[in-house]
Formats: sequence, structure tokens, C-alpha cells
Amino acid sequence: MASKTNGGLQEGESDGVSNEDQTQYQTEGGRSTSKKLSMQATTPPADVPGYRLERFLGSGAFGQVWVGRDLNTGRPVAIKFFLHRGGVNWSLLSHEVKNLVQLSSDRHIVQVLEVGWDSDPPFYVMELVNGGSLEDELTARGAMPIAESVQMFRKICVGLNHSHSKGVLHCDLKPANILLGDDHEPRLADFGQSRMTHDQSPSLGTLFYMAPEQADLESSPSSAWDVYAVGAIMYRMLTGGPPYREDSIIEQLDTAGSLPKRLQRYRESIQKASPPVRHIQRSGVDRELSRIVSCCLAANPDDRFTNVQEILDRLDRRDELRARRPLMVLGILGPILLLVVTSIYAIRTINRASEETKQALRKEAFSSNELAAKFAARTLESELERYFRLCRDEIDEPDFRATLAAALEDQAVSRNLKIIADQGSSASALKMVETRDTLLDLPARIAFDEYLDQRLQQYTDQADDSRVPRLATMFVTDRSGTIFAIAYDNPVARDQNSAGRNYAYRTYFHALKNDLPKDTPFDSIEPLDHMHLSAAFQSTATGLWKVAISGPVYLSGDRSGQPDAVFVATVNLGDFELLQGDEGANQVAVLVEAREGKVRGTILQHPYLEARHRAGMRNAGDPYKVDAEKMDDLLRGGDVDYQDPVAVAEDAQVYGGHWIAAMQPVAVPGEGKFGSGGDNQADLLVLVQYRLSKVFAPVAAMKQTLHWEGAAAMLSILVVSGTLWIFVRRVGDDRVHRRHRREHDEPEASPTEREPSQGDTSKRAAGVDVTETQRMTP
Repeated sequence: MASKTNGGLQEGESDGVSNEDQTQYQTEGGRSTSKKLSMQATTPPADVPGYRLERFLGSGAFGQVWVGRDLNTGRPVAIKFFLHRGGVNWSLLSHEVKNLVQLSSDRHIVQVLEVGWDSDPPFYVMELVNGGSLEDELTARGAMPIAESVQMFRKICVGLNHSHSKGVLHCDLKPANILLGDDHEPRLADFGQSRMTHDQSPSLGTLFYMAPEQADLESSPSSAWDVYAVGAIMYRMLTGGPPYREDSIIEQLDTAGSLPKRLQRYRESIQKASPPVRHIQRSGVDRELSRIVSCCLAANPDDRFTNVQEILDRLDRRDELRARRPLMVLGILGPILLLVVTSIYAIRTINRASEETKQALRKEAFSSNELAAKFAARTLESELERYFRLCRDEIDEPDFRATLAAALEDQAVSRNLKIIADQGSSASALKMVETRDTLLDLPARIAFDEYLDQRLQQYTDQADDSRVPRLATMFVTDRSGTIFAIAYDNPVARDQNSAGRNYAYRTYFHALKNDLPKDTPFDSIEPLDHMHLSAAFQSTATGLWKVAISGPVYLSGDRSGQPDAVFVATVNLGDFELLQGDEGANQVAVLVEAREGKVRGTILQHPYLEARHRAGMRNAGDPYKVDAEKMDDLLRGGDVDYQDPVAVAEDAQVYGGHWIAAMQPVAVPGEGKFGSGGDNQADLLVLVQYRLSKVFAPVAAMKQTLHWEGAAAMLSILVVSGTLWIFVRRVGDDRVHRRHRREHDEPEASPTEREPSQGDTSKRAAGVDVTETQRMTP
């Protein structure tokens, strides 16, 4: 190998981006000889027995390279002639060629076929590699596929490891010095910069492939140089460019001036820069591969692999891990997939069983709710029967009849009632304010008020007794519909008193289905002739809905004509014991309007309405209504999802959600027919709703328990599987480590135990580059 004194340093090929030759630093004699050799390249220096020289390939500082052909095999070869002998230690060079022959035993190093060291001029014959260099391929293709890069990387490491095992360090490894055969197999070439492992003379490589510590004219060769270079080549194959090659660093090198300064800046730039990461960022590069490349490119040689064999060991380990990956993935995903499948089927089974249980519970709950609705309707009928009996008893009370007769026979009372009746309609009668005032102050009428108040007081005083009916008002109208005596459960102001006002249009007076217009003529309205339950009407004072039970009063006993008066008792629907439910209860009884028309479906009584009344709030605004289609379904006995219309009201969210509902019509007693056997159909419907979440509560609790138990079982299986997987993986890793340790600890002949004659001179003849010069290229 040419030393610094006899060969100098040349700035030659670039890092692969261009092949522009720059200034060669040789002796004056060397440059003159090279020029002459180039001019004389038209004729071979000598004949080589067994070979035919066909064409000139190139020349260098010490000779020429020709392309020839083996006459026996027809194989193309490269023949290198050593013509320039000045300054060359031929003894060392001879040993170097012999050493190159030894290196040629590896298929990944350019083969030396024959040596003619005793010829004049000396020569040796090498295989001719026609596939170009790795530099050519990377320039044309850019980054290579990951699998192809790893395969090429491994083969380069195999050839380099073989060279190291023979005691030879390449020291200028780069893509341009890796030739590709027709089979695309890499061959390490150009050992012109190589050193023996025990050599102490410096050797410069190529920028961005040269280790930072190698860029020093006082450095000693180390296998870490080649480790860095092979890592840089792998980085180039993965990313398309060498590591650390940035414009800022190139600019610093171009402005450095002398070679030592350039080397210093190159060395310092790499040592101060952040580690390259483009290979890590490439998609598809696994963690193990990125770690191998990063370890090769460590700026500190102590952080790199000690030798190339360690790289091969790590590649083997990576292959083993990748080969084990399917088993590892199966070991991880297998139990997980099994758990997932099991969980899916378990959840489906639980959900199916829950749904089936819900349907069974719903069916049972609906049947129970339907029975409850029927019972509620019958219960309400019984309560209405009590009110009917109460009214009949009051009408038949002798004191009542006597007081009524006395009031009607009073001339003043009779005269004022006639004046009101002569107005022809209820609307016109409202204008008789003075007549009403006069009527209110008449003693006979006041006496009747006192009687009614006394009778009403008997019921209000016993309001806590559920067996006693609760009345809101009790009043009497004359045969034209004018109220002339009335008692309230709670006293009212004079202007709110209904006495002296005509209500002939109300259903409790004429017993028709609906109220008549207020301007309906009196002579077209007939007073009722039997006991009657009126349509529900809303109180103007409280907003609560009421019903009235009314009956005709015949003082003479003759029932063939019009009654002498009509007795009326009103009841707040909320006072029915059946409808006095707790607010937010799971089961609620509701009263619904059944009359056709726009009032159909109106909720007449609901625990929410009663709660607001008890809190002193008036129930004003649009009434809450059940959807018509929903009502039809309920009346047909269908099991439908019911949502309480009241749930949209203020502070009524407790009634939200889904309910099971059943609806039943209420039959009311007619004249002389009390009890559930009556023929009359009331315009009332009882709706009993049961909270669906309450029905499904046991299912929800069971489902939650099963889910928790299943989750605990799955977690236990997962923990056990994970523990077993970790144990198996550790055992496998220990086996791999022990095998690698055994392979690494096997005795191997050290370079110092080999033939000493294959020393430093082998490096000099190992280069196959036609220039044969040392290079440090930017």
C-alpha cells in the first residue's frame, strides 16, 4: 500500500452524486509517468500467456488495466500491469498481492485469478465485473426497497467480515467501490486504501462514508472505520443519500482551505451534529434494523459495533425475530382473538337472553298493567257511583226540598230570575249586572246559600276520610239554567260568585255531549230529566279540570214535565282517590278526555298537575294531550311504547322515558242504575302507565352482573396468557443469547498468528481501481 510519502493524497471521486475527478496530490515524477502511460495505452505492455488482451480499460499511478479473455475458458478478465516502479516497495507489494489472493476466496470480494509477479512487467489477473457499481445503481434508482437493501447490506458485511478475518481493513468502503456482477451479487473492490489490522499508518476514505475519527492524518486504522462506512452505505440504500451530507457542512468544507482543516471541520461537524434519523422515518423500516444502522453510524467509535461480525449477528437476530414474529403475533393475537370471539358470542348470548327476558317481562307487565287499568276503571266507576248516590240523597233530602221551594216561591227571587230568563240566552243574561246584584242580596236566596253551605261543610270537614266524597261546589239552577244558590268549598269574592249567572249552555244542565254556544236561545234548551255526569271542564280560577254530577229536581213529584230546578255537585278530578298518585311514582293513573274533536286525548288529571296545584301554581297554557294514533292503539289493547306528554313540561323530567300503558273506558251509572253494570259510557278514559325501566331493572342488574363477571374472566385469561407469553419469549431470547455467545466465544486464529509475510504489502496490491491512489473526496 502506498504510504503518505510515496503516494500522496488525492481528492478524487465524490460521494456518489458526481464522479468528477479533482486535483491529485502526487509527486512530480508520478504525474509525468501517469501522463505517459495514458498516451501509450493503445498497445498492451506485454503478452500474458493464456490470455488475449482485447482493449484498454484505464491507467493509474503505477500501471495500466486491460480487458482480456481467458483462452481456455473464454471468460473475460481484467489484467493489471505494474509499469511504474519508482518509490514502490516491491517486496511489500508482492505480499499485498498474495494477501489479495487469499481474500479472493470469498465470493463477495473481487477474485484474483492469476499472478505474474516475476514477469516483466509484473501483473495479476482479476475477474471482470460487468454489472457496474452500487454507486451507479443508487444514482439511477435512488433509495432501494428495504428487503433488497438488507440483502445487499448482509452480503457486503459478509465480504467485509472475510477481509477483516484475514487481517485486512478496507478503509475506503463506499458504493463506488462495490461492484455488481451479472448476478447482482456485490463484490468489494479497490483495496488501494486498505490497511492491515496491526498497521499504524493513516488512511483517508471518502467524505460522508468516512468515520469522523478516520479524518485525521495522525489516526490509526480500526475496524470501526469499516463499520461506519458499511452503515453509511446502508443508510444511502434506505434513504437515497449518505448521512450528514448537508449543504451547510459542504459549505464549511469548501471554505476550509488546507486538507488538515477540511478534515478537522468534517470530523467536528459529524461529532456535533444530531444523529441521522431519515432511515428511522422511512416507512417499513423496523426498529431492529434502524437500531443496527444507527449503531453503525455512531459518532463515537466506542458506541459502534466492535466488528462486522456483530453486525451479522444482529442481522441474524433480526431474522430470527422476524421469523418468530408470526408466532409471537399469534401468541399475542391468538388469545386476544379468542377472547374477542368469545366475548362477542358471550355478549350476543347475554344480549339475546336479555332481550328475550325483556320481551317476556314486558308481556307479563303489559298484561298486569292492562288488568290494573281495568281495575282502575272499575274503581273510578265505584267512586262515581258514590257521587251519584250523594246527589240523589241531597235531592231527596226534605230540608233541601223545603228550602228550595221557599226560595222559588219568594216573589223577589222569582221576579229577578224571570228578568234574567227573559234575556233569551246566557250571553245576553251576563249583561244584567244590576239584576244579579239584587238577586244576591235577597234573604230567601241567602237562606238557600246557607243551607247549601251547611250541607257542603259536612263533606269538607271529613276530607281526610277516604270514604267520604269530596265536593268542590254545590249549587242549584232554576229551570232556565240560572244559578240562584251556590256553596264553595273555599269562599270566593262576590264578583267571582257564580250566583245570578246563567249556564244553560253547560252539559250539566242539558245533559248533551258537549257545551252549547253561549248565545243559544233558552227556548231551544231543555233541562235534563235524569242523573248525569257532565263533560270535563277547566276551572277558570285554578286551571284544574272538574266534572259535575247533576240531577233534576221535581218538587211536585210529577216527572212528566220540566223539572223545577237542577241540582249540581262539582268534583275536582284530582279529588278522586284513584288519581291521587305520588309525583314521580313508577306506576301512575291518569284521566284522559274521550270526547271526539280537538279535545280528544286531553290529560284531565295527572300527578304532575295535582302537585302544581298543591304548590299554589296555576295550570295554565295549552293542555297536554295523548297522540290520537297512540290512543287508538291503546284502546285496541296494543302493547305500544308510551311517552308521557307531561314530560315536556317544566320540572316534569321525572316522567320522561318509556312506559307501558293500558287504557280503559269508564262506564258511569245512569238514572236508577248505579254500579259498573250501567249502560251509559262516560267521556272519560283511565290510563295506567308503568315505568318500563322499572320492569327491566332486574334484567339490567343481571346483564351488568354477567358483563362484570365476563370481563373479570376475560381479564384473568388475558393476564395468564400474557404472563405465559412473556415467559416463553424470555426463554427464547435466553436461548438465542446463549447460542450467539457460544458462536462468538469459539477460538479463531488471530491476525498475528497468521503468516507474517502477508502483512502490510497485501494492502498495496488489493486495489482494483485503475487510479491506485488514496482518496479523500468531498
